[in-house]
Amino acid sequence: MRRVILAAVATALSAAPARAQAPGDGPEAFALIVGVNTSVDRELPTLRYADDDAALYRDLFHELGARTYLLARFDDNTQRLHAPLVAEARPPRRAELELAIRAAAGAVAQARARGARTVLYFVYAGHGNVRDGESYLGLEDDRLTAADLEQRVVAAVHADQTHMIIDACYSGLLAGARGPGGERRPLHGFSRLERLADDATLGLVLSTSSARESHEWDGFQAGVFSHEVRSGLAGAADADHDGRISYRELAAFVARANAAIPNERFRPDIYARPPRGGDELVALGRVPHRRLEVDGGRAAHYFLEDGRGVRRMDFHNQVGQPVTVVLPRGDGPLFLRRTHDNREFRLSADGELVTLDALTADEPRIAARGAAHESFSLAFALPFDEDAVRGFAMPERDTGDAPVADPPSWRRRAGWGSLGLGGAAIAASAVSIVWTRAASHGAAPGDSQQAIVARNARISRGNTATALSLSIAGAALATGAALLLWPDHRGVVPTLSAGAGAGSLGVTGAF
Repeated sequence: MRRVILAAVATALSAAPARAQAPGDGPEAFALIVGVNTSVDRELPTLRYADDDAALYRDLFHELGARTYLLARFDDNTQRLHAPLVAEARPPRRAELELAIRAAAGAVAQARARGARTVLYFVYAGHGNVRDGESYLGLEDDRLTAADLEQRVVAAVHADQTHMIIDACYSGLLAGARGPGGERRPLHGFSRLERLADDATLGLVLSTSSARESHEWDGFQAGVFSHEVRSGLAGAADADHDGRISYRELAAFVARANAAIPNERFRPDIYARPPRGGDELVALGRVPHRRLEVDGGRAAHYFLEDGRGVRRMDFHNQVGQPVTVVLPRGDGPLFLRRTHDNREFRLSADGELVTLDALTADEPRIAARGAAHESFSLAFALPFDEDAVRGFAMPERDTGDAPVADPPSWRRRAGWGSLGLGGAAIAASAVSIVWTRAASHGAAPGDSQQAIVARNARISRGNTATALSLSIAGAALATGAALLLWPDHRGVVPTLSAGAGAGSLGVTGAF
């Protein structure tokens, strides 16, 4: 799944400022949130849901009263699901990160000038990697090492306390690479973070699953670890009902959520290290918010979706263990699903406190309603007219009879150049064959041993030249064909044809 080390940042100030806190309510909170689908290391696979994770983290911390800064490049689906955040999100690039850090540092300085304690949450979802023994997180155009986190984030913002929540691919390398027998070898980058944590102001929540690939699941439409962390921070991890989530509670919640997964490869683990100044990660009661209370009368696995089908959280309470969670705000209804009997409870947008006892469960259905029904009810919501027809772009087909599209000019020139080189190499090999054959037929019965040796040497050189020319011809022809026939950025496969009239020769390729 995604894995861990640092947390990254976001951009531009939140479109909606955090709700104000009264003096004495606790520290003022700030959240720098980064989601990176495509890392600066282009060899790493593109993620699908790091942008969704960033949007959902932003919603959660905004509900918890933090001023948020969001760095993420939303794909088309995320833009539709989180439309209110599109204007707020900025690309996860170095320049935007620096702007967000300066904005957060200025806001923290103002809060401290008012005498308030300050807390920074640094949240990252995306790719981690290691190079030359040092681990780092990837932006789209930059790498963030532990030293960068220390100097460019923690020291630059200068909050009284910093919590880093990191879900990054390859993050096991950040916590230490596996050695013989599963022993972990510490790496320079992570050890530097550990030393930084000794200053009593920094806490770490890291994904440390042993697998190196990203753990994303379509069922969550999110990273598995990030979904579990958000579920816990929303209140599901508050085992002692004191209105606060401690590092220990969150670590236990995530571990329990994954305990039934038998294969270590697919089981996200958590590394949680609180700052020496205290074990509290978030406080739920410092700002007003909508709440859902589920009594402990029965044990059950529940998950909550909004009206667009976005899965917001999961929890599984024990008998006698009530659960209170923070509900996301919005205009539409929410849907609570109980998994063992597929019962669904509809939560209206009204009221600050919702109790499960006050809700009526729908009968089990073969086909899921609720969130899916709410989403599909938006069909035909927009009027249809000629403007809709004119503005519609026909999708490109990826079949062999797709419209012909010329490759870019540089590829066209390089492709025909490679084909020309291949043709020249074939001609050279033909000349070499003729020359070698002539040498082999030039022997006479009375030739001296010296003449025979010289002729054999010419034949050997000719054979070598022929083989080399044919190799060059094959490589050049293959390269030329690839350059001319490779699909363009729209997925259209061009055709390459040569000849004239009815006797023309056509070649069509797809790769």
